[in-house]
Amino acid sequence: MRDRRTWVTRIVTLLGVLATSACQHLPPRPLPPERTAAQLEARTLEDPALAAFLAAALDEPVHTGSPPAWDMTRLTLAALYFQPAMGVVRAHAALAGGAVLTASALPNPTLSVTPEYGVNPMGAVSPWVAAVHIDWTFETAGKRRWRIARAEADADGARIAIVTEAWRVRRQLATTLVALGAARTRAAALREEAAATARLAALGAARVAAGAASTADLAPLRFGSLQTAVEQAAAEAQIAEAEASVAAALGVPARSLAGVTLPSGSDVVDERDFLDLASADARRRALLERSDVRQAVAAYAAAEAALGLELARQYPDVHLGPGYQFDQGQNKWSVGLSVDLPILNRNEGPIAEAVAAREEAGARLLAAQATVLAELEQALARRVGERGRQERLRTLLHDRDTDLARVRSAFGAGAVDRATLVAAAVERARAARAAAEADAALVQALVDLEAAVEGPLPSLPPMATLAGGTS
Repeated sequence: MRDRRTWVTRIVTLLGVLATSACQHLPPRPLPPERTAAQLEARTLEDPALAAFLAAALDEPVHTGSPPAWDMTRLTLAALYFQPAMGVVRAHAALAGGAVLTASALPNPTLSVTPEYGVNPMGAVSPWVAAVHIDWTFETAGKRRWRIARAEADADGARIAIVTEAWRVRRQLATTLVALGAARTRAAALREEAAATARLAALGAARVAAGAASTADLAPLRFGSLQTAVEQAAAEAQIAEAEASVAAALGVPARSLAGVTLPSGSDVVDERDFLDLASADARRRALLERSDVRQAVAAYAAAEAALGLELARQYPDVHLGPGYQFDQGQNKWSVGLSVDLPILNRNEGPIAEAVAAREEAGARLLAAQATVLAELEQALARRVGERGRQERLRTLLHDRDTDLARVRSAFGAGAVDRATLVAAAVERARAARAAAEADAALVQALVDLEAAVEGPLPSLPPMATLAGGTS
């Protein structure tokens, strides 16, 4: 009898050891904000870890010493490496991947031990009653398969969200680079224009002093010079703001861009890919292949799997319960079988919710495609409008160049005075500024079209493979 009690004790102890031996133990990892703030302040484009990331992404040797030329491809990769938002979506994708493991896990059996002691054994061999029961759950109707399908669809959507965020980062970076280039070009044009208007006002003042013109003739010249000077000061201030925006888009401090030559204008986006992109091709690509559309497709698949799971839950699971009982000296073995009786409900409520959730997911897919189509059509229309504007202003600039050359010839021949020459130079400077602004607007329109279509990017690895980064 004592041997039997020892045997039962050993079995229970063994089961307890097995239950606890596979437990994971992770050390705590506190994250004080002072540490993360210091990491942000220390970021630079010369980071060796960034160089290794670029080399891996572009399949090239790691650059040492001075960094290579920062073209749009490398800057995009740097933004994907540094941007905190990319770390968030990558972490969420890892979380969704862990949910697949959770969904695929089989339910653990339940062990129950209920020892009893009889105070009045009535002559039995032993006053002890020891019962050991195991409840082993067997899922039916493919519930585990449906759980895994739903978790995998959610994980697919989370991975696609990395692509969506990567395109948002690229578009923000391209937009800030276009704005920086436009601000620098505008400031340079306004410096030339301000110098010309100042010379014109000075000539007018000299004519007034000589009695060749009235004060009323001088007022518009002074007003034009003042207005140009104000616009120049505003443009100079916009350069610093645009540089800070580029740094924010990259995810680095603004001071880390000191001495870095940044791309601008047509170097930001490949005009050959988007100036003549066919509308039908753009629509097909955007409506079927854009990452936010594929996210909506994954969400619909998850909703469909969730409905399948709720339908499977109409059928009860089977619980197998083998047991052993030491009953006052007698050994008793038992096998129990139990199921939930679907009498009071057949999971109608959760099924109705899952049906409605699937309908909602389908509506969201349609809404996502409608949003994509509207954004694409706006981008295509903006491309047409800005292209026409650029052509008109380029023609105007050509006409002003022709006029200025003619006036210079006339001035050399003594047919016109210096004031006429300077006035022609002012007109040419204003036309050049307007043409430069039109160029920047067209590049921005192409950036928006690239984001609306999400491609092609032949020189950049697929966005979904960019799972590196910094924390």
